[in-house]
Amino acid sequence: MRKTAHVFGAVSLRGAEFTYQFAEVFNGWTFWSFLKRLVRKYRGRRVFMIIDNAPAHNLPTEGKEWLAKNRCWLELHRLPPYSPEYNPMEPVWKVTRKKATHNRFYATTDERDAALRRTFRFFQRRPDSISAHVARFQ
Repeated sequence: MRKTAHVFGAVSLRGAEFTYQFAEVFNGWTFWSFLKRLVRKYRGRRVFMIIDNAPAHNLPTEGKEWLAKNRCWLELHRLPPYSPEYNPMEPVWKVTRKKATHNRFYATTDERDAALRRTFRFFQRRPDSISAHVARFQ
């Protein structure tokens, strides 16, 4: 089974707190949904989010308007093109692949997604499992 999993993720540089959200597709609408989740989760705290230039990170007009209204809680910072080494999520995705999907066969997407969820819950229960991978970004 080679179907791609669509997962948005964010990691806090303080404490390596991990947040994720599965999506049916990667696009501006599903990214906006993830941003709203982050604002709810960190209510009262400001979020500075580093994003790459993936097409899914282009918000629809309504999302841009929402972002403007919520800029006191959320700021998006785009990386220069072709610079994944500056993205704190990249090492987390690397650990995810190693723990959940690398050299493994899943007969169904449900099995694969269950393995990803177990890995993500492990990250959430044990932030120390990914903290060393994001420490250099602090």
